[in-house]
Amino acid sequence: MKKQISHILNVRKNKNLHNRNYLSVIQEIENVYRFNDHSLVLCLDNTGSSYLGVKNAVLNLFPTNTVIIPAYYSNALISDKQILELANHIVSLGFKQLILGSFPHCFEKLALEISKRVAVKTIFHGALSELHEEDKMIKFMDMIKLCQSGVISRLGFVKSGLAQWSSSLFKIDACWLQLFSAKSLNKISKFNDGRIHIGVFGNSTFNKNITNQIAGALLVPNSVIHCFKPSQYFENLFDDRIVLHDHMSHKDFLNLIGSMNLNLHLSFSEGMGGQTFTESISLGIPCLTSFNNEYLRKSDYLSDQLIVQQYDNPLEISKSIHAVLNLDLKEQLIEYSQLMNDEASLLRSAFLQ
Repeated sequence: MKKQISHILNVRKNKNLHNRNYLSVIQEIENVYRFNDHSLVLCLDNTGSSYLGVKNAVLNLFPTNTVIIPAYYSNALISDKQILELANHIVSLGFKQLILGSFPHCFEKLALEISKRVAVKTIFHGALSELHEEDKMIKFMDMIKLCQSGVISRLGFVKSGLAQWSSSLFKIDACWLQLFSAKSLNKISKFNDGRIHIGVFGNSTFNKNITNQIAGALLVPNSVIHCFKPSQYFENLFDDRIVLHDHMSHKDFLNLIGSMNLNLHLSFSEGMGGQTFTESISLGIPCLTSFNNEYLRKSDYLSDQLIVQQYDNPLEISKSIHAVLNLDLKEQLIEYSQLMNDEASLLRSAFLQ
């Protein structure tokens, strides 16, 4: 009897939570419509660091017309019935297109319900290397099939090359998207302790290659390495040289990477180089990158200085760090970032057309 009562209370609690979330989402959608009667963007909220990169990327691309749906680890905290009601409300407001910031399972129901009345587009933020997990491959192919059937009218890719690949192989309408970098911030506080501060910011998944980067940075004399918690690398041996930071707001993060002498983002696999990389460049702070993206394709000089060929080799990473620390690249980096933001604007316009 106690278990039954507890179950009833949980159902009521979840129902009340779903109702509050649903009403909040409806209000935000109506606010978007008041200022933008063409396109609406929906994205799930993050749970800690999970989904945070996707949410930040969507807000980066569509800062004025994105509505964040409360979620818990990629599961929307509104009911299936409310998702269908949401579709009808979006149609009634007269939006011309709905952009799904990514494509979790709950958005598939929304796309199927609304696609015959409003154009639906979505974005794939990752790289094909992530599809080594069977469930991710299944979800990816489900998305492709919906593109082929016309439920999804256009698919955006952040990873270069994937739009052309998917268009050729699957015969779908695909576009390349490029994230915008932040404008240079004023009054970023620099460290004034005479030491070399190196940022290695990324999560602990294998593809981020954090261990090699920290190992390479430790070979730089008088260096202090900054990274995110939780960390289980070399801090027990070098607790005076490794500083662990909690996850923070985007503005605070920009101030943090802007305070470094150098940042590293040498991942094995990445969309367009990673936001740490592109944001660092926009602030005029050098950031080493891997040969897994073509963000620097318009500058042979910056490519030569910032792309590390052997990014699975801490000794080679340390050599690249030493070389870049002796250069003054600030103005070139800021100018290059502005050039790429102009291109990002053109790519976004093509996706929205």
